[in-house]
Amino acid sequence: MLFKSVVSLAFIAAAAAQATKGKVFDHIFVVFLENTDYTLASTNTNLTSFLSEGILLDNYSGVTHPSAPNYIAAAGGDYFGLADDDYHAIPASYNTIVDLLEKKGLTWKAYQEDLPTPCFKDFVSNDGLYFRKHNPFVQYDSIATNATRCNNIVPATQLATDVSNGALPNYSFYTPNMLNDGHNTTIKYAADWVQTFLPPLLSNKNFTTNTLVVLTFDETETYTIANRVFTVLLGDVVASAKNTTDSTFYTHYSLLSTVESNWDLGNLGRQDINPQVSNVFDIVAKATGYTNVNVTNPPLLNDTIPGFLTVNATGSTGAGAGSPNKPSGASTIASSKVMAAVAAMVGVFAAMI
Repeated sequence: MLFKSVVSLAFIAAAAAQATKGKVFDHIFVVFLENTDYTLASTNTNLTSFLSEGILLDNYSGVTHPSAPNYIAAAGGDYFGLADDDYHAIPASYNTIVDLLEKKGLTWKAYQEDLPTPCFKDFVSNDGLYFRKHNPFVQYDSIATNATRCNNIVPATQLATDVSNGALPNYSFYTPNMLNDGHNTTIKYAADWVQTFLPPLLSNKNFTTNTLVVLTFDETETYTIANRVFTVLLGDVVASAKNTTDSTFYTHYSLLSTVESNWDLGNLGRQDINPQVSNVFDIVAKATGYTNVNVTNPPLLNDTIPGFLTVNATGSTGAGAGSPNKPSGASTIASSKVMAAVAAMVGVFAAMI
């Protein structure tokens, strides 16, 4: 019996180790900054200094406005018609990238600056530096109402401990606070923070070994232009392609499709399988045999496509797109200009509180 137990444990350990191996990367570390047009970010020297060590994605886009729907889309493959930054709790029947990761035995964490405690669910911290709207995972009840999962939403101070212990999760999502992400400050402030935050990590082998780092922005500040945002890929897995530019059309849905392709996770059946908006990052597409779509006329992605979180004129919630298991139909990139205007006003109000 003892021999069988030892063999079983060894088999489980080997299976777990195999699960962490991806086609291109074993870890992905995503950082979202806030509300900056591509032209402004791409001329900031503190940001462009990373290009010599990475891959510039110069045709990468947010998926709507304002902030919150971009975050929940990056985790769940849709924003379900959301057009505000208010308190929302997406029903537990809606799965996320967490479901796909856990089925493969992969680990994950959401590192949130100034989060008061793990699994903090309130809208804003007492100091006003953390906001729920910038935390995609707590907005899904499939995570927030599951104590084990919710405890993977941790204060960002935990990152240093995890890196020191060689315990970086397979999937990490890092949200800076309202100052460091540029929301309540400026692009210069955010870029200065990035210069203090990323270089020490990128020089630490516990962090960078077999790691893909994605530095991006949630959306443009200007709502009337294409939602194109500055994005760069870093980490040792891009070493052979550093100081290059990839002009394939990508969006926040590409974050999902790239992770799914890297570990062969399957998909969420939403915009992560819409080929017009979910191209896989080229370095992964080449390794996995995925064929990207040549999008010659990218959508602006600066309006809102109605869904079950869309608030109509009576204040009730629509029952449109975004079912738990089926795509929302967002391949039709068109919607109400009024909704965008409402989102803009909400964004202005959110910045004041």
